[in-house]
Amino acid sequence: MVSCAKYEDESLIPSYIQIEKIDVSNSSSQGSSSSYISDAWVYLDGGERGTFPLPARIPLLASGKHTIKIEAGIKLNGVSATRVPYPLLEPIEMEIDLQKDSIIPVSANLRYRSNTHFEFIEDFEGANQRFESTDFGTAEWGISSNATNPSWVFEGLHSGLGRITEEDNFLQIITKDEFTNLPKNGVPVFIELDFKTNTTIILSVVGYTNGISDVEDLINLNPTEEWKKIYINLTSTLSYQPDVHVYKFLISANHNSSLDESIVLIDNFKIVYREVEK
Repeated sequence: MVSCAKYEDESLIPSYIQIEKIDVSNSSSQGSSSSYISDAWVYLDGGERGTFPLPARIPLLASGKHTIKIEAGIKLNGVSATRVPYPLLEPIEMEIDLQKDSIIPVSANLRYRSNTHFEFIEDFEGANQRFESTDFGTAEWGISSNATNPSWVFEGLHSGLGRITEEDNFLQIITKDEFTNLPKNGVPVFIELDFKTNTTIILSVVGYTNGISDVEDLINLNPTEEWKKIYINLTSTLSYQPDVHVYKFLISANHNSSLDESIVLIDNFKIVYREVEK
């Protein structure tokens, strides 16, 4: 514990908890534990105390033993203005003996809720790749190797790699899998994705009705020199299409004409949702 500044009115002296980061732990069947938890949603004895960007020193006007609940907060679709608790991670609760004018460090390690279903996981480590180029894609699609270019690999030995040039100037890949069991009716469904790119990536969903396809763009991923994690909300998109029951997912990118070569890197592409009791 560390002492903080003094207050003349003792009733206004807060206790503090310090949360440096929130980690995610998972089993091997759930894919990578890669995460980007931007915020802590904090509750004291069941009452909400606020949303705090991490790392955070959180003042609480309480002392003695209290129940603290922490939820993992994300930037929905990567947008800073839309910060929400991630509904697929289980909050943690703990009893903490709060001390006025002192800081108590709190370690937060969360797991997926027990009813989270992992519909699709592609980490590009296996021989059977689960994305393929479409007939419209002219750019090279394959995997990067940690042995030849470590900066093109997020973790492990490989990541998905698209190389786009002036001559072969359009990358378009699609999931080989068709998804027929994605829930609707407001059930939380998300794509989790790590990416790094020097050109804009467009992520789209393809819905099929009676053999006719319809493409809806979900999000544009802007160029970034560092690997980023994003959580993409599919819930409303799926729920607004009650007659569509077959889906694929599409990733597209054009060549950045200011570069000799455009590079698209993706890893840990997951489709996850909360199972509903039938």
